[in-house]
Amino acid sequence: MSEDTANIVYLTVAAIGSCTTFAKFVAWQRERSPALRLIAMCSALGVGAFVFATPVVYRGTADLTGRQNLAELLVFLCILGFFAHTHIMSLLWRPSRSSATGRSPLTGPLVVYGLVAGALITGFLAAAGLDDAPHPLDFNITYGRDPGALVMLGAFQLGLGYASVSTALRFRHNALSSQDDPRLRRALQHIAIATWFIAGYVACVGPATVAGATGWRGLDPLHSLGPVSGTIGAIIINWGFSGAAIATWRADRRDYLALAPLWQLTRRADPRITLTEPNPVAQLGLVYVRDWHLITRMADILSGIRSLHPYFGRAAADRVREAAVGAGWSKDDERAAAAAAVLLGAVALAEDGAGRVSGRGVPLPGSELEAAAQRAHLVRMARLLDHPEVLAAAGVDKDGRQVSSS
Repeated sequence: MSEDTANIVYLTVAAIGSCTTFAKFVAWQRERSPALRLIAMCSALGVGAFVFATPVVYRGTADLTGRQNLAELLVFLCILGFFAHTHIMSLLWRPSRSSATGRSPLTGPLVVYGLVAGALITGFLAAAGLDDAPHPLDFNITYGRDPGALVMLGAFQLGLGYASVSTALRFRHNALSSQDDPRLRRALQHIAIATWFIAGYVACVGPATVAGATGWRGLDPLHSLGPVSGTIGAIIINWGFSGAAIATWRADRRDYLALAPLWQLTRRADPRITLTEPNPVAQLGLVYVRDWHLITRMADILSGIRSLHPYFGRAAADRVREAAVGAGWSKDDERAAAAAAVLLGAVALAEDGAGRVSGRGVPLPGSELEAAAQRAHLVRMARLLDHPEVLAAAGVDKDGRQVSSS
């Protein structure tokens, strides 16, 4: 690809990776999880690799430091650090049984990565001809005949090949072993696939580098495929790191917005019970959807339900159950519809000042559910508030105003 194309592609991937890095650092600040810290650091190193590999940044680094190809060493070290973190994650996720000597499964990989990093730096410092001009896209085939640069390139290709294949196999094993969480299993599978694409970088660039070192440039087109394969792998691995979290964020935001009608209904009788007002940041769902906005919205709804408890009666729920016969509703939907009808009738009674249904009221359908099931139940209630059968059972119009006695 041309340098102009590389500038666009690499900076785009860096921007995607920066979003992942930011999200993981924010999550780590909340949870202080070692896994989140590893992912955040790993993602940051991946971003660094693409930033320094971007031709405009590559040349800017040369102008700033006076070392024409220093950015190449920084790219290699960032990629090595990225895979060191990824490989460690794969081992910590489901570590192998300790050997007879009790040696940690991390010892071998860490030694390998340390030796590769030392060889990279030594080769770069020993290379004699790296200061004639920056070569952001064809460094390997341009300088492969320099002994120092060849040591650097050989160490990087061997280290990256070891890292990518080992990590791909380990994450594939972890994905096959993870049966409890489908989202996590898919994320691990995506990371395994991504690392195979990055191994493809070695398969393309390695032979072209060897050919260039011997003075034959016939494999130069193969060399140009390496960055394409690595870029595809980087995009997939970002999805692997963030896919499950994004799916959870989307579900949280969806439920936050879906609960809005129920939140509005339960605060009508007494707006003072609510902890929050509608938040534009939460509407966009940018940050803390679950940690604050969704939790407080649910707390507001449950507080409103408790305040309306004296007005709850059985009649609306019974009418919903009669209407549900033959309607094909699931048990969960029938329970939610009955609760919505009871709640609509209670709000209408409270607003009309008609007095309590009984001394203490009856339990709201669904109140017996475990806490873990309450969120889904409330969302179903919110979505059924304007259902014709629910409105008819509650004896209210579409605005929630009483039209007949309950």
